[in-house]
Amino acid sequence: MRRNGGRPVARDTVALRNVGHGVNDLYWFVIPSMLPVILARYSLKYGTAGGILTAFLCVIAVFSFVLGRFSDSFPRHQVMGAGFIFASSFLVAASLPDNLTLFVVFILTAGIGVSAYHPAGYASLDETTGRNKGRAYGWFEFWGSLAVFCMFLLHGLLLSSHDWRTIIIITSIPGFLMGTLYLLYSGRFRRQAAAGRESPAGHPPDRPAQGGTMPLWFFALFLAVVTFRFFGIMAVVSFTPTYLVREIGLEPSLASYATGIYFLGGLIFTPVLGRQSDLRGPFPVLLATTAAAFPLLFLLSMPAGFVILIPLYLFLIGICYYGAGPPMDLIITRVSSRLGRGEAFGYFMAMIAIAYSFSPLLFGMLADRVGLRLSIRVFSSALFAATALLGLLAALMKRRAGNHTPFSGGPPTGPAGAGVEEGTYD
Repeated sequence: MRRNGGRPVARDTVALRNVGHGVNDLYWFVIPSMLPVILARYSLKYGTAGGILTAFLCVIAVFSFVLGRFSDSFPRHQVMGAGFIFASSFLVAASLPDNLTLFVVFILTAGIGVSAYHPAGYASLDETTGRNKGRAYGWFEFWGSLAVFCMFLLHGLLLSSHDWRTIIIITSIPGFLMGTLYLLYSGRFRRQAAAGRESPAGHPPDRPAQGGTMPLWFFALFLAVVTFRFFGIMAVVSFTPTYLVREIGLEPSLASYATGIYFLGGLIFTPVLGRQSDLRGPFPVLLATTAAAFPLLFLLSMPAGFVILIPLYLFLIGICYYGAGPPMDLIITRVSSRLGRGEAFGYFMAMIAIAYSFSPLLFGMLADRVGLRLSIRVFSSALFAATALLGLLAALMKRRAGNHTPFSGGPPTGPAGAGVEEGTYD
């Protein structure tokens, strides 16, 4: 147990929540990781394969909102635990039949279980974390990037000796384990959630940490910024292995390992940027990571003479991609007193999934016409638009705050809520 303001906090539930985030992120990338092998097995065209991935992510988008709202009135840990078992069960089912139709049906059904974790997980972290929320979100995102990085390495090793069906089954096993643990630890999750909803006098649990409650019009515009941001960066991430093979000339296996550099940058720097979000406020950190992504994506598309710098570009883009997670999470918590925590994060995850769904499809269509390099430059402009809009929103919120504590800066003061974690592991 660790203590926060003299109150005990269960470290085992904190560990389960963070590791669970990593396990859930595996579901998001297991199909893209296996897609080259699945293409060959079922003789699919690129458009058909892209359509399957788009449909999978659209299911996640729809049910992120539905299950996010559901988790506001039902124990969040049970929603997450059931989601793990449901998703892993249907991923295993998808790997068994030698039939494309059944494969697609089972994969899309698995997307319902995949959608259960993030809205409930973010909401759970918000309601059980007092001070230093940025640090807590930083470690939360760290486990996501670490799990995906390890998955890419493991898949690279297994593909030479195992069938793709076996690899999907192996990737599904952690979900069964996490789902079981979430349900077995039900009592501890309930006690921590109940303690987090309590608060000392004068410090209600949904009190905005800085600068007042976020108005709903701001939340809507912020979701638009998030959509632009992910629309630009996820298209490039999805096509990075293809770009490295066809434009840079790397071998496919080496290109697959190189893609993992994105997640290496994320797992190293998300805890750092989470802490900076506590010290400086979420807006400066989010603005910096969004603004830096625009020139980095442009530089990535430069001619092959700059190939020696590509690992550095991938590493830095990974920092911008995953490092923006903690400040975005903190900003979403500002609207949770107007919407339910699960509902607010449900909207957030739905917009991410929608952007992730359609950006690779549109990128591929554009690349067929103008090539990969120019397509990267075109999609990087979405990051420029997101940067400009973020700067405008930050200025509007600072002006609105008036004499209140500035919305964009400084850690919150005062004691943390009862039984609330002060962050995660140092």
